[in-house]
Amino acid sequence: MGNETGKGEFPCKQFENVLLHSLRVMDQNREYLQMHLGPDCDEKTQQALQDLEQESVRMERTLREMLELLAVEQQPPQALKPVDLCRVLAEVEEMAPEVQRQVGTTLTVDCGGLERCFVRADPEMTEQLCYHLLSNALRAVSPGGQVTFRLAREENTLCLTVEDDGCGLPSGENWMENRRRFLGSAQAGLLLCRKYCARLGWELSLSARVPRGTQAALIIPAAGQLCPLSGTVELCSDAAETPASGLRWLLLRELALLTGRPGATE
Repeated sequence: MGNETGKGEFPCKQFENVLLHSLRVMDQNREYLQMHLGPDCDEKTQQALQDLEQESVRMERTLREMLELLAVEQQPPQALKPVDLCRVLAEVEEMAPEVQRQVGTTLTVDCGGLERCFVRADPEMTEQLCYHLLSNALRAVSPGGQVTFRLAREENTLCLTVEDDGCGLPSGENWMENRRRFLGSAQAGLLLCRKYCARLGWELSLSARVPRGTQAALIIPAAGQLCPLSGTVELCSDAAETPASGLRWLLLRELALLTGRPGATE
């Protein structure tokens, strides 16, 4: 049966509302138990309540990823806007102290000497790409590990790489360890990244690093994607009005999941 538009499209918004309501009911039940059991309950009960809270947040995250996949498939292509990659990466870099404090991972950002780098893109998709690639890297590394963002320009082509020294790509030897670290959510995140890149005309590749770790590379081809430096004065008026304001919240939520403290983002 079709939705109210009469086009037979999948009713994403209605589906989202129903599932989010179900998640809220589950979380309200958890809060009810937590309130009545109180801080005086034994250690095992406290751990069970914390596990319930984390699972609730993880389910909400996975749900939103699945709905975003549906939305990307169904929505028409959006008009691309000037996006300053250096500005987006600056917001990633601002999270470095929090990443170090919460999970013990060193996060560095190298823009290759560029102060501004405008490309024609979708601001939200650009944020989501950085978020998912960083999320995957943080899940792969152990405390004391390293994650590095690098932006490089070669003639009219840009390359944004995300490197880590973590457990690497899934293989016969490390598949279970990889699965444990990624908590079953990396596949959806990487699939979203590929969908975003297809919309933007970018390329995403994953490769193993030696002796360990993974490199994710975003290649932005020259054809109609890079904004010429001579035109950035006009383009800044649009790009400066749309900072990557959602990225920090996404990364804080991800850190809360990684540390097992979902309430930390509230």
